[in-house]
Amino acid sequence: MAVMSWKEMLLLTGLVVGCYWNSLSCGFVFDDVSAILDNKDLRPSTPLRNLFLNDFWGTPMAEERSHKSYRPLTVLTFRLNYLFSELSAASYHLLNIVLHGVVCMLFLRVCRLFLDKTFSLLAALLQRPQPSP
Repeated sequence: MAVMSWKEMLLLTGLVVGCYWNSLSCGFVFDDVSAILDNKDLRPSTPLRNLFLNDFWGTPMAEERSHKSYRPLTVLTFRLNYLFSELSAASYHLLNIVLHGVVCMLFLRVCRLFLDKTFSLLAALLQRPQPSP
């Protein structure tokens, strides 16, 4: 994969932190209540295999009331957050900032395979994360 300079990494990191730093002082909102606060799959007492049997909201996929929204990796990151800080919203937001920075850098490296240096950096700078807690 193509190499990126420390200046590009610093620029991407600075932009991500600058855009999302204010989220650290925010709490959980909207669907976070169902996805995090009420989701039993985040609790250590729930078997880990449930992450692969339940939907994003903690409802068994086989049940009719399930939304069939299957995102076990996302729920796993929520569970890891829960192990470290239980329901402290700041830690969930901080992990999202870190993951977004990592994804931007990986995206830049992949773009370098197809685009020139300028356009690949522009694409990485414009990359937008999916909404999450």
